Amino acid sequence: MAETATVARPYAEAAFEAALDGKSLGAVHEALQVLAVIAADPQMRSAMSNPKVTAAQKKELFVSVAGARMDG
Repeated sequence: MAETATVARPYAEAAFEAALDGKSLGAVHEALQVLAVIAADPQMRSAMSNPKVTAAQKKELFVSVAGARMDG
């Protein structure tokens, strides 16, 4: 299986370039911090790894927790 860093690198580089081009590095940094905290939460990790929770439900849960902090 591919290393996580190898798989994630192109996406990280694209996100960085888009933020740089849009002059929104600060906002993207803050959004990524919020997402990291949410993803590290034990209850969220449990829900995300639960095979009974559909991908759509996982997305809805994650977006509902992030809420307005992800706008802009």
